[in-house]
Amino acid sequence: MKKLSCILILALSLPVLSGGQTEDLDNSINSQSNKLKEIRKEISRLNSRISRSQKDEKSTIKQIQALDKQIAMITQLKRELQKERRLKESQIGLLTETIQTTNEKIRVMKARAARRAVRAYKMGQNRDLDLLLTSGDLNQVLRRSTYLSAINNAERETLNKLQGLITANKTSQNSLARRLGEVKRNIREEDQAGKQIASRQKKKESQLKFLKKDRKTMEQQVKTKQTAAKKIQGMIQDLEKKKQERLRELARRRGMTMDQAKGEFAKQKGQLSWPVQGTLVGTFGPHKHKKLGTVTNNPGIDIAAPKGKGVRVVLDGIVVAITWIPGYGNTIIVDHGDGYYTVYAHIDNIQVNMNGYVLRDQIVAQVSDTGSLDGARLHFEVWKGKDKENPLKWLKR
Repeated sequence: MKKLSCILILALSLPVLSGGQTEDLDNSINSQSNKLKEIRKEISRLNSRISRSQKDEKSTIKQIQALDKQIAMITQLKRELQKERRLKESQIGLLTETIQTTNEKIRVMKARAARRAVRAYKMGQNRDLDLLLTSGDLNQVLRRSTYLSAINNAERETLNKLQGLITANKTSQNSLARRLGEVKRNIREEDQAGKQIASRQKKKESQLKFLKKDRKTMEQQVKTKQTAAKKIQGMIQDLEKKKQERLRELARRRGMTMDQAKGEFAKQKGQLSWPVQGTLVGTFGPHKHKKLGTVTNNPGIDIAAPKGKGVRVVLDGIVVAITWIPGYGNTIIVDHGDGYYTVYAHIDNIQVNMNGYVLRDQIVAQVSDTGSLDGARLHFEVWKGKDKENPLKWLKR
């Protein structure tokens, strides 16, 4: 009887995986799937735009901009597919563990039920009555009666639980097979996305060669950059309206009062690390175009660097914008408090989230050629309220 009790305890005490783990993964996978749907829709819209612009001989720069954004979107698609695949692989691990644990429970319960059946056959149908009749006294009768009742109840519960486990296991196995199929599809789509990126990059480079020889398209490029600069200025002006809320959050994160946090960025003038190590190819202020002769104003600096090199935020702050702007490509704006903002453009593989808190020297993205017609480079700006600042005055010399 003691052995029988041990088996029952073992069967009921095998570890059970938390249902919350699987539920959390399900929610994450569903959220990721919805994000992927939106990216696929945007890529499809860009395909239509490219097809329309190809019919117009004068729209080369528009084609390049559409291709550029599509490359960025497909790159993001590939990255999100990889995230989704990792989530599904985690769920496959949990499901596999659940199936193994459940199989062990089923094995223990089946063994116990088999031994119970053999014992019942040997003793005959009146085995419980025999145990009671052979009791030495009334107290022993009561003890044996209570024990037999508990065993019979446990037996019924065990059989019901066994049936439930077998059903649950079939469901887990079906879910596992489905997830394995989804992971295979993810891998195929990731591979296809990689090929699409290479194809569109090649097409963009081909059109760039033509664009650099054409005066009208160069003029369009200048206008695009001017429009991008105005858009950033408008975004900064909008951000200024809610700067007090973000300053309060920054002060809390830094463990300071709001008054202490106000002067934090200003103290760093001439002490900030460069956002990326590279070659300075564009300085702050007015510039005369070599071929067009037109004068444009650069609101920041441009640093040529290898594609894929990490871009670091110059001081801790809150990410207040993640966007794509024609002429700038993928762009991030960080609020450092007290009306100071930094802008990072021509980037890819963004590694931060909107409203996320970032630390000084944290890598937030990688250098790319998104929005750039001159190759991989980082465009970097510093703003004080609505006024542009020369970044070179803020960076270490």
